[in-house]
Amino acid sequence: MIDAMNRVLYLCDGVLGMLDGATVEIVPGGGAKVKGVLAFSLNDRIDPENPFISFEVCVVRKRQIAVFGVSESQLTLLTEIALPETPLEIVYSEPFVCFASSSEYQVINVKETSHEIHHLFPYPDLPVIASLTDSNEHEFLLSGPGGLGMFVSAQTLVAPRPPINWAELRVIRMHYSAPYILVFSREDIWVFSSINQQPKQSLQLLGCRSVCGALFEAGAHATPLMAADSKVWALENVPWQEQVDGLLEEKRVNEALQIARSYSDEDTLPHFRGILQRAALVQLHRQELRPAKELLLESECSPSFVLAFCPDLLPSADILTTSPFFIPIFNPHDPAAMNERNAFLIAYLEEYRRSSTDFTEEMNWILLKLFSLSEQNEGSILPFIKSFRNILPYEETVHLLSERRYLVALAFFQVRMGHLEKALTLMKDLVDNPPADLPAREVGVVTVSTIVDVLKSVEQEKLLLQTLPWLLKKDQSAGLQVLKHMSSNGNSSDVRTLLEGFPNVHRQYLEFLIFDKEIQKEQLYQELAVSYLTNLSELPSCRPDAIFNAFEMRTNLQTVLRSPLCTFGADIEASIEQLQLHEEKVILLAKRGEHLAALDLLASRLKDRAGAVQYCVQYGKRDKLLKRQLFEHLLAIYFNPREQNEESVRAALELLNDEEADFDPAKVQATFVFLLKGIFY
Repeated sequence: MIDAMNRVLYLCDGVLGMLDGATVEIVPGGGAKVKGVLAFSLNDRIDPENPFISFEVCVVRKRQIAVFGVSESQLTLLTEIALPETPLEIVYSEPFVCFASSSEYQVINVKETSHEIHHLFPYPDLPVIASLTDSNEHEFLLSGPGGLGMFVSAQTLVAPRPPINWAELRVIRMHYSAPYILVFSREDIWVFSSINQQPKQSLQLLGCRSVCGALFEAGAHATPLMAADSKVWALENVPWQEQVDGLLEEKRVNEALQIARSYSDEDTLPHFRGILQRAALVQLHRQELRPAKELLLESECSPSFVLAFCPDLLPSADILTTSPFFIPIFNPHDPAAMNERNAFLIAYLEEYRRSSTDFTEEMNWILLKLFSLSEQNEGSILPFIKSFRNILPYEETVHLLSERRYLVALAFFQVRMGHLEKALTLMKDLVDNPPADLPAREVGVVTVSTIVDVLKSVEQEKLLLQTLPWLLKKDQSAGLQVLKHMSSNGNSSDVRTLLEGFPNVHRQYLEFLIFDKEIQKEQLYQELAVSYLTNLSELPSCRPDAIFNAFEMRTNLQTVLRSPLCTFGADIEASIEQLQLHEEKVILLAKRGEHLAALDLLASRLKDRAGAVQYCVQYGKRDKLLKRQLFEHLLAIYFNPREQNEESVRAALELLNDEEADFDPAKVQATFVFLLKGIFY
């Protein structure tokens, strides 16, 4: 019967034809018949849910097999294969045909162009073949010698499972009704399991001539029909739920699961998941942990179902109560068994967590405890603690990490929970005095750099100031990093007091505030100027050459001094004089308005001709009279008879030819007259 097309195939007097399933009338037309047929087998790999499936039938002719495509109105020849002799029995499991010659079983792939015949083994007096339609390997069951039912994979040509031993039973028919094999003799029907090859039941039935499967309702499994000379019987299955319950009570998990998978559907999904859980429980008792894990995940049951069997892992008695079973199934006195259990639970919980949204904080805590109990998984503790996805109960986690001496993980957990003061106290202790019993994976994890990263997340200035003295003593550059990260604008007297013992950090911090954050505060400029001068005074022996080599510091000092926010106190002026910082004194004189004295320094002491010209331009650009006065004073310096030399004359001439310069011609002429008189008289 082909339900999808409502057609019935029949064989009568060597003619294979089709009947209309509704009217039981012969389908008209010559294309719906094939003559000379001795036997046929409909492809047993048909999927009624696939609208694109092609129905095919393999027929036996004299010394030949042929495959026909089946449609509603005709049978179309697809391929013909010549054989040395005519097959006596045939079963088609596309693309393989298993058949019996006069002496042995053979297999051929009808879709291959070579059509190579593979020889299997001889059969007893009567060849009988059945196909296991749910096998992925195109598996056949053959009545073999010695009272054995032999399984053969058409793909590999080997036996995928042990044979069925039906001893003296003379087999005349076989029919597969998953997961059972119905074996017919002249007087009896025997039911064998395809899973463990054991007999399950026997029924008396005389004179069975044929057997087939029939669907009485859509979506149901085929019911075996048996025909004798004058009667037809239907072999009804015991309800599959009852079969499964009985098998699970007998701890026959594989058989129970195969039946459940074959018969369950969307309507029975909750019941099916319950079966999976019960099967997993049986396997847990047997310590078959890997298959148990797969069943638990497939059943989508809460991990509390399993964890209830592990009271030593529960954080408290009232956390997990969804399972009615609170009996340990793992031997707590067997270290090897407990290690296997822990590895199983870790794998199960981690996989469940990846695919579920109902993983509670208590389950996270149990997973953390399992990590701590396994040396192989110690490395997972710190990443697990750091992940904000993993919500954990606070008190229980602190107690667990403290008890197991995972102090680094505890410190990071305190950071996660916002208890930064506790975290920093722990981290400082780990840096100063690392415990001897610290787990190997945590040694050296917390460093000064780690503490810096934590401090950068601290918003309370009080906590920062409590930790900075320790940090500055450990690493001044690290302390400076934290200071730069603070939101302070330089007003904090506590910060200034803190940095009194760290002058270099103080100077760099002030540079950050002024040059990077561009904070405009007079006090900061004053402090930075004093800091620069103090550092310059501490250079070796205060030698002028050493001072002049401090280019970067002096450049920054000059920038600070030029700022209108930097005012000069007596201490700054005294330091500049003492250190003979002439460029800096020029800036001081300029800010006082003592421009002539500043030019004297530039031209006479520093010999900076370009700087002197630039000074005149800069300070005279808004006052033309002042500009002329400055240039004339600079010219007078170069023409000073007491200091006049070839270099000063050259400088004077360059100045007179400078486009930026501005002079009173009469005064310049008078200067030349004065100089000439000095030369000739």
